[in-house]
Amino acid sequence: MSQFSPFAIALRLSGVTLAQLDADATGRLSGAAQQQLALDSALKQLTSRFEPEDAQDSFYAQVDIPVANPVRALLELAERSGPAIAAMLDDRRIGKAVLDIAFDYPEQGEAMSARLPAHVAAAIGGYGIDIEISVYLTDVEDDEE
Repeated sequence: MSQFSPFAIALRLSGVTLAQLDADATGRLSGAAQQQLALDSALKQLTSRFEPEDAQDSFYAQVDIPVANPVRALLELAERSGPAIAAMLDDRRIGKAVLDIAFDYPEQGEAMSARLPAHVAAAIGGYGIDIEISVYLTDVEDDEE
C-alpha cells in the first residue's frame, strides 16, 4: 500500500486581481502589498509568494502547506480557504487555483505510487481547485543534509 507523504505542497493562484483596499486601512502600502493583504485576509492565511504576472494588475500567489500531517493540512486548507477560493474563481478575482503536491522519486527507484485519500480530493476539488502531482527525480532527504 502506498503512503501519502509528499515532500512539499503548495497552493498556487494565478490571475489574482483583487480590488484595492481603502487607503485609510492600509496606510502607505503599495498596490501589490494591498492586494496581498486583501488576499491573505480572504484566504484566512498568509501567502508565501506574491508577485506580478505579465498581465497588468495581475498577480501570482502561493501558499505553502505544511507536510508534517498532509491529510490534516489539506482538509484544514479546504475548510479555511475553500469557500473564499471558490467565490474568487467564480467572479474571476482568481484565474486559476492549483494545489501542487510534490513527491521525490529516488534515483535507485523502479516505480512509485502515492494514494491521495478520496475525502481529501473531494474536499479540495469541491471548491474548484485543481490537483497537480509533481514527481522529482531526486532524494530530498539527501538534499537537506
